[in-house]
Amino acid sequence: MRRSIGVVFADGGLLALSTARPSGARGHGDETVAAVLCGADGAPVDVSEALLSTEYGPDGVQRRATLELWLADEDTHPLRGAGSLISASAINHPEATGTIAFFRWALEGREGLGHYEILRGDG
Repeated sequence: MRRSIGVVFADGGLLALSTARPSGARGHGDETVAAVLCGADGAPVDVSEALLSTEYGPDGVQRRATLELWLADEDTHPLRGAGSLISASAINHPEATGTIAFFRWALEGREGLGHYEILRGDG
């Protein structure tokens, strides 16, 4: 399974996060996670750890998500954010299925719009 988000914030900043879970893995703890956060000036901020948690609706579509981004130069607390569903569409291919959803996001007071895609299968 692969999960990815991409956010464009109103101030011009960006966030990209991607996770990959190998076949047979038991849960989120087995995922590989990579994240890049850019400030309004476009300069990247080093993210040492990123956590993405998802709430699904009865139809299996991602409805809400929360984020914790631990910055490499911060020892105190993570940046926290959340996103909520605007609309979603199913992805159906012979080797993979999934959902691409458009979300409204907020991260430490920064508002933005973006996507949250989940892909399951071999594709």
